Amino acid sequence: MAEDFFMQQQYDLAIFSIVSAKFKNPQLPGLNTGPDAYMVHKVESIMKDDWYAVLGIKDHGVGAGEIKKRYKGLAVMIHPDQCSSVAAEGATKLINEAWEHLSDARKREAYDRFLSSSKRSRKYDSSSSSKRRRY
Repeated sequence: MAEDFFMQQQYDLAIFSIVSAKFKNPQLPGLNTGPDAYMVHKVESIMKDDWYAVLGIKDHGVGAGEIKKRYKGLAVMIHPDQCSSVAAEGATKLINEAWEHLSDARKREAYDRFLSSSKRSRKYDSSSSSKRRRY
């Protein structure tokens, strides 16, 4: 049921379904990582181009070590080999894209300038990065 909600981009219902199933039957396999994969998609759908949010980082001034720690934690948790949810592959691509933008100091600096700019209407461009993809 959660997978159906996810496919309809009803992320809150997908998360609620899987959390409810876990509450009713904690022994069911695959219920531990599914909500995280759904949450990555939900955050990206609400906060487009906010790579910090995709990684679950609220403070944009965090150090590179904290960004790496969050990325690695999510990468292991929602990798399709570990997470059987249909959301896992797309979520993995999103966190990899966030890592691509935030792990390189030059790209991160350009991205931070973009975020702080009052003119959010212009498209973010880190000059050497690939075009933005939708998943």
